[in-house]
Amino acid sequence: MNPDRRWKLLLIVVLLCFFINVSNSANASNSDVNEQETERKLSVFPILMYDSDIGLGLGCKCVIKNNFKNNESFDLILFGSTKGEQWFVFSFSIPDFEIRQGTRYSLALDLKLEYDKFLKSNFFGFGNNSKDNDWQFPKEFTKLELTLGHAFTERIIGEAGLFFNHTSVYTYKDINPEMTSNIPGAGENLTSYLTVRLRWDTRNSQIHPHKGWKIGLNSDFALKSPGSDYNFNRYQLEVNKYQKLFTSAHILAVRLLTQHIEGIAPYYEHSIFGGTWTGRGFKADRFIDKSMSLASIEYRYQFHKWIGSVFFIDSGRVYPSLQKLTLQNWHNSFGAGLRIYPGDFVVRFDIGISNEGTRLFFNFGHVF
Repeated sequence: MNPDRRWKLLLIVVLLCFFINVSNSANASNSDVNEQETERKLSVFPILMYDSDIGLGLGCKCVIKNNFKNNESFDLILFGSTKGEQWFVFSFSIPDFEIRQGTRYSLALDLKLEYDKFLKSNFFGFGNNSKDNDWQFPKEFTKLELTLGHAFTERIIGEAGLFFNHTSVYTYKDINPEMTSNIPGAGENLTSYLTVRLRWDTRNSQIHPHKGWKIGLNSDFALKSPGSDYNFNRYQLEVNKYQKLFTSAHILAVRLLTQHIEGIAPYYEHSIFGGTWTGRGFKADRFIDKSMSLASIEYRYQFHKWIGSVFFIDSGRVYPSLQKLTLQNWHNSFGAGLRIYPGDFVVRFDIGISNEGTRLFFNFGHVF
C-alpha cells in the first residue's frame, strides 16, 4: 500500500476511535470533576512576534472551554512566519486538563493533531561536543496523539496513548554528504509508538502552578510495523517543584530531567538539548545524542493579573549512553522573559544567552 494512503487510512481509523471514546468519556467523568464545571469560556490571543529560529510571525491562538457543558476544551493555533514556518495545532480534551487537575476521574481523553513546517531547521551532528554551523534545510511533520488517562487518586495519574509522527526532511543529505549520509531520519519517515506515563502531581494548576510537585515517569515504545520505520524505546524521569517565595505573585520553579533512548531512532526523536524547551541560549536541536540530563530554575514574578516576568537558568548536556553520565562539560544559558496570562493559557517570550550567542523564543505555556 502507498505510504500516503496508509497514513490517511490510519488517521481515519484513529479519528473514528476518538469519536467513539468521546461519547463514552463524557459520561465517565466522576462527580469530583463535574462539581468543578465551569461556565463557557473563550480565550483568544493574536500572535505578532519574532523568534530567532523562525523569524517574524503572525497568527492566532483560541481556546474554548465547556461549550457543550461536558467540561471539554478545544484549542486551536494558526501561525506562519517570515522564515517559512507554518504551524497548525488542533487539540481536544475531555475533561479539560486544567478542570480535572487535583481531582479523581475515571477517564480522560486528549487528542492533538499538529502540522509544523520549517524551511530552516538545524542539524549539528551527534554528541555533546558537536560544532556549531549554519547549515539549514526544510523539515515538516504531521503528528497525531491520542491519550487516555485515569486518576487513581487526586495525586496519582496514569496515562496511555498512541502517537504517530510523519516527518519529511528535504535536501538533508545535500548539505554535507560526508556528515549526514548515515544519519537516520533523512527523507520521509513514519514513526509510531505507544506511550505509558505515571505521575505524582500535587500542583494547584497545570497552566500556572504556584505550589506543589510533579514527578513523572514516561516510557515510549516505538514499534517497527507496517507503516512505521523505526524501532526504539525512550525513557524519561522528570521532577518539578513549585514554591511560593513571598506571596503567590513570586514563584520559584525548579526542573530536573533525564532521558534515554534505546534502539535506532531518527535524529529528531533523540534526546535533544537546545531551543525553546531546554537550553534557551542555544539554537534549536543544538546537541543531540542517546541520553540527556538537564536542570532549570525560574523565578516567576506576576506583577499584574495579565502579565509577569521570568528570570531563568538552563543547564544540561547529552551523552552517548547512561553509563557516561557526568556533571562535567554541561552547557549553560541564562536569560529573562515576559509572560502574558490571557486566562486559559500562558504566552511566553524569552531571551536566552549562552557562549554561542543570544536567542529569542516565543511559544505557549511555561517551559515546565
